[in-house]
Amino acid sequence: YCRPCGMHQPLRTKHCRDCGRCVRTHDHHCPWIGTCVGENNRVLFYCFLVLQAIELVVFFFEGIHGISVLDPSVVLILGLLFIAMFFIMVAALLCFHSFLLLANLTTWEHVSWNRISYLKHLSSERGSPFARSIAGNVATYCCGPRWCPEQVRRCSSVASALRRDDDGGILWEMAEPRPP
Repeated sequence: YCRPCGMHQPLRTKHCRDCGRCVRTHDHHCPWIGTCVGENNRVLFYCFLVLQAIELVVFFFEGIHGISVLDPSVVLILGLLFIAMFFIMVAALLCFHSFLLLANLTTWEHVSWNRISYLKHLSSERGSPFARSIAGNVATYCCGPRWCPEQVRRCSSVASALRRDDDGGILWEMAEPRPP
């Protein structure tokens, strides 16, 4: 039960102090985008990371082409170092979220497993109790948001089989944990 919102929380829902509301399939509050990443926008956040990584690679190679061996620009070299550093951070975040996608986990569940009421009695080594097959986890991640068109959901037997509440949110059911 969430006292600030005055509602019973479905599984995988967490109240975000920064946003002041409960977020379904709460992943994390992201200061870069200024909102929570959860059930309805985590696939968009993943796409954001992919596009950021591509953009940094393009800028890095554009900068490499601009370096003159005879007259190197200190500002350009420093800029390339910053771009490389940002790329490493974005790539690490993208790798971590790829792991979460494949395991059907959220950052909150991964980091706080032993403090979450419905997970603390389970061993984290056995995997998420919400995991399906890898393909099923990807389909759930990509086709789970309520804004995903019904025609797209029907393409995936896993996504179309998800039970939903009256608001279109996923009704998560725990199963025997299995690693991805």
